[in-house]
Amino acid sequence: MNFSYKVKRFFRNFEIENLMTYIAASMAIVFVGDMLTNGLMSSYLSFSRSAILEGQVWRLLTFLFIPQTNSVVWIIFSVYFYYITGKETEMAWGAHNLTMYFLTGTLLLIGVGFIAGAASSSYLLFSLFLVYAYLYPEMEFLMFFVVPIKAKWLALIDIVFMLVSFGDAFKYYLYDMASVGLGIQLSVLAAFVTFAIFFGKNYIDRFKNRRTHKAFLNRNNINVTKGGRNGDDE
Repeated sequence: MNFSYKVKRFFRNFEIENLMTYIAASMAIVFVGDMLTNGLMSSYLSFSRSAILEGQVWRLLTFLFIPQTNSVVWIIFSVYFYYITGKETEMAWGAHNLTMYFLTGTLLLIGVGFIAGAASSSYLLFSLFLVYAYLYPEMEFLMFFVVPIKAKWLALIDIVFMLVSFGDAFKYYLYDMASVGLGIQLSVLAAFVTFAIFFGKNYIDRFKNRRTHKAFLNRNNINVTKGGRNGDDE
């Protein structure tokens, strides 16, 4: 049994059940730790190229657990949201697929970190909601705890937010903080690339099928109406 086969076999069977539960819980722990240490805990866990090269290799993993908010209300909401959507995504897609998605995104972010000097997992987490919306497009959430909105529209807002973050990062280049701006932009790209790796082909196939279907209807002079299909002889 050669090495490449062992690697393929390992990753074929590799999965972490309840992955998002562990990540959400770790974010909550780090948030509490930051409250008790005035942010010191995150400073020892965040991605830092220079610190990693000096031997602090745990940062290659622990940067995934850094909370993206300082608000108690939002950390509670975020932890609960990641737990619920992660659990349902794992149920529909499988622990292996979810694990491989997160692993792929993490490896891309590590590459981003070594290029730009730092990396953030926030956009990878945003892209995980795109996966959820792909699996459950009609699921409804209460935006601001009041307005019902379907997952597919929340995913669109998610995409717009990431694109805005990408564009807004250009301001850092004006203030001699190019590494910060580059880190944000590459992190956004890494999130989109991860999603495209796993779902890009599905969207391409859908587009092709729609074009084929439309060409078939046009070729046979079939008009599609709400009541069904009508030919020219009716």
